[in-house]
Amino acid sequence: MKTKIKILFIVLSILFSFIACDKAENNTPIEKDKNISYLKSSLGGCNNKTEENIEQGEEKNDTTIIQIKQDTLSIYAGLNYICCAPFITDCNITNDSIFVSITDTCSNPYQDCYCRCYCYYTFEYYFNNLSDKQYYWRITLIDPREENEILFDEGVIDKRI
Repeated sequence: MKTKIKILFIVLSILFSFIACDKAENNTPIEKDKNISYLKSSLGGCNNKTEENIEQGEEKNDTTIIQIKQDTLSIYAGLNYICCAPFITDCNITNDSIFVSITDTCSNPYQDCYCRCYCYYTFEYYFNNLSDKQYYWRITLIDPREENEILFDEGVIDKRI
């Protein structure tokens, strides 16, 4: 009888061990989607140039190019604008939305800052930690000569495809 009780005790112990292990595995936290992260921006074209070192060339169209390479998203914006404009950029991420602003910081746009030509400015923004889902993006231009910000471009990136 003692042997049967020992065997029953061993079997129940093993059974409870399996149940406990199964519950522990089910309580393991599930990794949620990673949050997209802003890495850096790069300003090119006519940014930070003076009238003396601006090359005159053919006019280009305003451009937006979206590229995903592995886990990195790049958003490229090419903008025709008055030469010698001082720009700063900002990028905010809210949930699955990317908001980029390009701001002309000229304090007196009718007296200072600008040269008498048009130039092609480029802005490139880099992000990583993309998940397989959709992301909304919007680029706005803030021009001190305009009352409201200007929608430069917007769209949706579908990383699920």
